[in-house]
Amino acid sequence: MLSVVICTFNRASLLDKVLGSLCTQTLPLHDFEVIIINDGSTDNTDAVAASYASRLPLRYSYQRNAGLASAKNHGLFASRGDIVLFLDDDDIAAADLLEEHVKTHMAFPAEQYAVLGYTGLGDGMRPDPLMHFVTEIGCFLFSYPSLRQGDVLDYTYFWGGRSSCKRSLLLEFGVFNPVFRFGCKDIELGYRLSRQGLRVVYNKNAVSYTVRKIDFDAFCNRLERQGASNYVFSQLHPESEVQQLTGIADSEQTWPMIEPHHEAIKQSARHLDLMANLKLARSLGLDEDTRALLHRAYWAAFKACLMKGAVEKKLAFQQSGSPSAGALGQLQPDHATCASAGNWIPDPSLQREER
Repeated sequence: MLSVVICTFNRASLLDKVLGSLCTQTLPLHDFEVIIINDGSTDNTDAVAASYASRLPLRYSYQRNAGLASAKNHGLFASRGDIVLFLDDDDIAAADLLEEHVKTHMAFPAEQYAVLGYTGLGDGMRPDPLMHFVTEIGCFLFSYPSLRQGDVLDYTYFWGGRSSCKRSLLLEFGVFNPVFRFGCKDIELGYRLSRQGLRVVYNKNAVSYTVRKIDFDAFCNRLERQGASNYVFSQLHPESEVQQLTGIADSEQTWPMIEPHHEAIKQSARHLDLMANLKLARSLGLDEDTRALLHRAYWAAFKACLMKGAVEKKLAFQQSGSPSAGALGQLQPDHATCASAGNWIPDPSLQREER
């Protein structure tokens, strides 16, 4: 009935937690399978997967490192369930996660309906000021505050790692574009599927928990890569809604004014982040003024990182002469290309991205 696809890269210890959470699901074992795609890991991912072979209906496949979109396609083509849930390798599942996804699909059986579950912060992560900000205030990772149970949403809520859809919809109308090694792979696919009527149903009871804390500098790096992917997305689809969604025009206009101050903006936010964590470590708490100042610093730094990533990707394309907007437009995925997931060779002008 359900295929759980987990793509992983050098996160064996986290994968162990994810697989452990799948062993206690309320959905019977005979109703789901677990597909692990090892995207070129050099740690003991294979040993972790093997240790669960007797406890889960599990299949494992290795591919040379080709990025998350390629790995997801590999998992999709390897899956056999009517429903495919793409689960991140740093999220653990609540006991009824799989059952809740299946229940919602049964309530919305038409092919074009996908399901969005809720991802919260794992134990010990809620007090972290950065993780709280990026998930609940700035919504750079998730954006749940405005959602209500049962909402039927558009393609912009087809979020990776917490969404499931009918396998037949992807096989017939579109798969992930392997030009995306990081970022935009899900929403770009969602945009293409929206032409086939894709709708996303929110089920707040389909719960998972992210268990990997991200520090300030790692998150800045993540957002620069996200900005680069935003630029690629904008070049693949010239439609106005995509241009507005990616914000590329605003980035190109604003970045020249921010660039001279970019490092100072980051340094200020970094210091405030350090101060906040030191205060919390000493059980001093954060007063409202400190919290407001920290949030403004986060906003400024993270928005600047998105702009930097987008503008630098455009510059890299211009300097290399490839791919131009026209060439990118030809990089729409086809099933024959994606079926050889892991053998796909990325364009050399697309930087190597590791999650």
